[in-house]
Amino acid sequence: MRSATYSKCIRLDDNVTFSGDEEFVRVKCNARDKNKKLYNIYTNMHAFVGIKPKVKEKMQSANNGTSAEKMSVMIIGIDSISRLNLIRTMPLTFRHLQRNGWFTLKGYNKIDDNTFPNLVAILAGMTYAQIRDACFFSPRTPVDDCPLLWKNFSSRGYITAYAEDEPVISTFNYHKTGFVQSPTDYYLRPFMLAAEKSTKLKIHASLNICLGPVLAADHILNYLVDFATTFNQYPTFSLFWLNGFSHNDLNTPTTMDANIEAFLDRLSASGALNSTMVIFLSDHGMRFGKIRETYIGYVEERLPFIYFWLPEKFKNAFPSKVNNLVLNSNRLTSPYDVHMTLLDVLGSKRNGTDGCSTCRTLFDAIPWNSTRRFQRKQPPVRVIAEFVVTEINEILKNYTTYVDQGTHCAVLKAKRVLSMRSKIFSKESGYEEYVMLLQTVPGDALFEVTISHTFQFKIMDSISRINSYSTQSRCMKDAYAKKYCYCETDHHNVTTTRTTFATKTSS
Repeated sequence: MRSATYSKCIRLDDNVTFSGDEEFVRVKCNARDKNKKLYNIYTNMHAFVGIKPKVKEKMQSANNGTSAEKMSVMIIGIDSISRLNLIRTMPLTFRHLQRNGWFTLKGYNKIDDNTFPNLVAILAGMTYAQIRDACFFSPRTPVDDCPLLWKNFSSRGYITAYAEDEPVISTFNYHKTGFVQSPTDYYLRPFMLAAEKSTKLKIHASLNICLGPVLAADHILNYLVDFATTFNQYPTFSLFWLNGFSHNDLNTPTTMDANIEAFLDRLSASGALNSTMVIFLSDHGMRFGKIRETYIGYVEERLPFIYFWLPEKFKNAFPSKVNNLVLNSNRLTSPYDVHMTLLDVLGSKRNGTDGCSTCRTLFDAIPWNSTRRFQRKQPPVRVIAEFVVTEINEILKNYTTYVDQGTHCAVLKAKRVLSMRSKIFSKESGYEEYVMLLQTVPGDALFEVTISHTFQFKIMDSISRINSYSTQSRCMKDAYAKKYCYCETDHHNVTTTRTTFATKTSS
């Protein structure tokens, strides 16, 4: 779904009452100048949460008693905010969460590089490779058939919604085909596409902050509150995701702090919190920029914030589950555990999922593992650097069909190693891990990677790109491979660059 269409324009002389069939409306106000020429003085978009026929059937089922007692689930995400950066840049929001009984997980870790794999781990319990093999085999394959949890909730009578504020970089559309059919009962992407095209944009850090007279984030938050208010008495499953004010700038969340605090108050006033579990979270911390080249940036990028709101009725009925959630506050948790928790809410509790066989619901006690030991050791810097660059070049070989004609991805070479951290889990096993920050040429890309070693080296998870690469990788059309690709024209002569292996080493 890449565009929106409009019906015939209707003149509004004074006011108008909508019938309920309309989902989205564009309002334009014109005036005439002294030469009687029309000019636009106002354009805005409005979204309505009307009662659709299939939704009416779900409401009737709930009224008949088949689903009235089910706890609703709402996921609210803000991209690229670590737990510590939430505290720094959004103190009003942080204090609101603390004072109003929200539960947090201080050891919540991302499991992969960017939004898509971390959100898919929540919605499907799968790794990036597993979801790709299961339902979208290339960027040209729609993701309609992917086993996302809103389908499970919908089949149980839940009214579903999904909205995201940045159409170009949205989770399921960034260098992907996205959904051909609306994946949920209420789907805001057509509205956001139309608003982006039809209103005057205000851009900050290359993203749309304002769509006409309204903040892009407020379009999502207003729709969220309308959805929550409309279906306050019915079971719902919804996902609302915000990118625009946080994805590209470490400090811009400050500008939305008061808005988010006010939104949380509005959500409470709607009555939805009486029957809804809300998961307020991020996918990861800031992934690029100068802070990402520091040690604290490395730590923060892996530790996004996450908070849970639980209705009083649930807390009174399941005190042991609440106690376990509190217990898990200081334990290592991941998006897979959130997936297991959603299955638990749905009544499909089990241990382990496709992407993590040992993960479990957060309403159970997560095991505490204290066996890892750290020890200083001088790592083989040159050998590891050459191994990593070789692995990156091998990855790129698998994506040559996704490169624009007349171009190719350059063969990368190591320029220098900026830092190396090593850790040994036990002398007996000989198992070691290294975390390397490596710069490559051409392009001066900064890659961070965790490497394990027993008898041979192995890349752990994916390799992170921690500086900007959008202008360097335009020829690559696959979202996963873009971060590794430095585009060159086919006639380009590759220059040789001396490799430097001087590095700071720490344990």
